[in-house]
Amino acid sequence: MVKFQFLLPIDESVYSDTAADNAIKVAKMYNADVSLVYVVDASIFEDKEDIESQTKFGESMLGRFRQYCSDKGVNIEKASVLVGSPFNEIIKMQKEIDASLIILGAPDNKLGSVAERVVRGAKCHILIARKMTGGDEPFKHLLVPVDGSKDSEFAAQFASSFAHRTSSSLTVFHVIHNEKKMQKGTEITEKALDVAKTKNITVESQISEGKISQEILNEIDNKSIDLTVIGYTGKGRISRMILGSVSEKVIRSAKCSVFVVKSVRTEKVYTIQK
Repeated sequence: MVKFQFLLPIDESVYSDTAADNAIKVAKMYNADVSLVYVVDASIFEDKEDIESQTKFGESMLGRFRQYCSDKGVNIEKASVLVGSPFNEIIKMQKEIDASLIILGAPDNKLGSVAERVVRGAKCHILIARKMTGGDEPFKHLLVPVDGSKDSEFAAQFASSFAHRTSSSLTVFHVIHNEKKMQKGTEITEKALDVAKTKNITVESQISEGKISQEILNEIDNKSIDLTVIGYTGKGRISRMILGSVSEKVIRSAKCSVFVVKSVRTEKVYTIQK
């Protein structure tokens, strides 16, 4: 079986350390190889000397992260310093190595412009790694928001498998606009629960009333969630306005790490045999 390929873009920020810790944990779960990339931003560094200096700096960064990952038992398949647009180079490398997952570090309650573009533009899963999931501690509490869409079904399937692999608890979460929608909400959560129960994990469901994105963020805080799994395709203007607006708000504003499940690649992740 061909091993999974994960892509870990790094820079000089402290968030890259958190991203590396997450990459190591998930790579071990799926027996995946990790490739590293450092991009010299050509819009900032234009002079030849500056580019050469940043390239050397990038190579030193790659050496540090290669050693760190290797010491933790994760194979680094490839390490590259590239010059250009960070978003474009990350996307090109993802396609080149056929990465099924890109891991990006980010501050709490915030998302950088490059990470936001990657979330929207990449044709693979994205893990936004935040401080609370740094280090060697395993993931403990997972949340998967469901709304009855195909994207949330894919997310629920993946979250169930991920919780099984990490021995994490899972909360299936749905938001209704008013009490009249309770029956429909129960049906949606029950469907996701049925999937989760086949994985022999600790799982519960929760239905809340209010503004969708805000209720999800409240649940993350209330349950001390360390990883939220959310479905996202971002296909088309209408999808971006309806589904994307909620997904992007959670991805951008959560203080926990967020695993963005792209339905186009789901089958390559959650069906692998343990």
